[in-house]
Amino acid sequence: MDLKGRVAVVTGANQGFGRAVAERFVRAGADVLLVARGEERLRQVRDELSPLAEHSGQQVLALRGDVARPEDCSAVAEFARKHFGGATVLVNNAGVYGPMGALDEVDWEAWADAVRINLCGTALMCRALIPLMRARGYGKIINLSGGGATAPL
Repeated sequence: MDLKGRVAVVTGANQGFGRAVAERFVRAGADVLLVARGEERLRQVRDELSPLAEHSGQQVLALRGDVARPEDCSAVAEFARKHFGGATVLVNNAGVYGPMGALDEVDWEAWADAVRINLCGTALMCRALIPLMRARGYGKIINLSGGGATAPL
């Protein structure tokens, strides 16, 4: 698949499935913005994926961001606008397991944090990037989820 000219923002891109998704987008020719909370690992992934860019001008950039923070999501959108002229693909991959156990027994703040990241973070990134997609006349949003969404732990 040729994705030259597309700009993909991938959250949770500094490890595991997010990193693998980002790599596929790079190999397919897209410009890619890697987003995650772990800045050191994020820079390492950027450095690993950048040499895979084969098209002239193709870029792999990284920005530390927490999808649960509206200001970070806005910063991601502004970064994408400034460096890529917008975004055409959003891959919402960032997520955490959160506490496991009975609702009345788990740490409430840890549970609420998981909801902020897994639910609100997905919505916040969509809200931040949809205007960029509309401006470019094209957009795709891919929301990923682990098994905890269908079989809570």
